[in-house]
Amino acid sequence: MGANIGTSVTNTIVSLMQASEREEFRRAFAAATVHDMFNWLTVTVLLPLEVATGYLEHTTDMVMSFKEWKTDKDARHSPDFIKMITRPFTDAIVKVSQAFRLSFD
Repeated sequence: MGANIGTSVTNTIVSLMQASEREEFRRAFAAATVHDMFNWLTVTVLLPLEVATGYLEHTTDMVMSFKEWKTDKDARHSPDFIKMITRPFTDAIVKVSQAFRLSFD
């Protein structure tokens, strides 16, 4: 949630760098504002929900318990969590893609 607030500040500063050209500044600031509202609304919804119920902590614990996460002995290499989570889904897409390709060959 801190990252959401931090990126809101950053994108507004970046949009201000477009101030020399009126039309570009208008679009950049509008995009930054939409991004800010999304981030701030996310924080205003999720922070009270987390404080009241611990929903995000429980959800994270549940996701982490589905798979045995192996850690590498070498500190430079950490496990690729995203790959571990998305691997079954991407494998299914590849299988469907191969079956589709074979049906048209």
